[in-house]
Amino acid sequence: MRSYNKRTVAIILSMLVAVFVGVVTIGPAQSKIITNVPADVSGNELKAVVIEDFENAVIGDTGWKVDSTPKVFAKAETEQKLKMKNPVTKLEMKLVAGGPNDMNVEEFSLTEKGKKKDKILGVGFKFRYPGPNEIHILAPPEVDWKDKTPVLTYNPNTGKDEQERGIQLPGQSKGISLWIHGRGHPYNLEVWVKDYRGSTHVLKFGSVNFVGWRPMKVDIPVNVPQSFESFPQTRTTKIVRFVLKADPTASREELTETTYFFFDQVKVLTDTYEVNFDGNELHKVFEGGQKSGEKK
Repeated sequence: MRSYNKRTVAIILSMLVAVFVGVVTIGPAQSKIITNVPADVSGNELKAVVIEDFENAVIGDTGWKVDSTPKVFAKAETEQKLKMKNPVTKLEMKLVAGGPNDMNVEEFSLTEKGKKKDKILGVGFKFRYPGPNEIHILAPPEVDWKDKTPVLTYNPNTGKDEQERGIQLPGQSKGISLWIHGRGHPYNLEVWVKDYRGSTHVLKFGSVNFVGWRPMKVDIPVNVPQSFESFPQTRTTKIVRFVLKADPTASREELTETTYFFFDQVKVLTDTYEVNFDGNELHKVFEGGQKSGEKK
């Protein structure tokens, strides 16, 4: 009996040791790129970063743009016929003075955004008919989040490098938040995120059927690829649009009245760490960012 008890105790102790070792060795995910310079305490740089505050925003072809589903009817023989058949009788986007009182400004900002709250983005619209109506708020043409230079992406349909619409997310992002002002209209908010492989992921904030300012957030799932096993390990993910979708269960009166929404301070929770090693910028000599012969 004593031998049996000793064996039982030994097994239990072995299991406890295994569990303890497993717990103490759990830590943040490490880079798969092995270099001769190991990461210091900055190896897990999780921080909240403002990527748009609308303070210097532009509206139009070179900036933010609004579209709808169904689209504005623009072809008619006469102005009277246009007004009669247009399924969207009002569709506007404006920069408006203001901001949520409860939103804090950033004292330090990686992107130099979020330090003021003087302007917000507003959209006003009215649909003629109820149904699965949508408002699409298109991001500005894509620029590099660090140096603000235009970013070109190959378009297989045209065979050309083109500047897509999108706001780059710094680092490997975990979630997206923004402030939105509602007036009690029955709509739901989505954000469409495009990964470096070209796939678009629809993330749902939820209902915006409330009154006043409210911060909303959504997690970026782990199945959105944001890294690769070569340098640079972090691959660019970008917001391509926000979408307001009408609640199809709402009444005709609610879905056909003039509607307004306002937006401020788009922010991401992200890990901005990038592996560092001697000569990590040598490739720039082929991209025009460094003169031949310079040491890096």
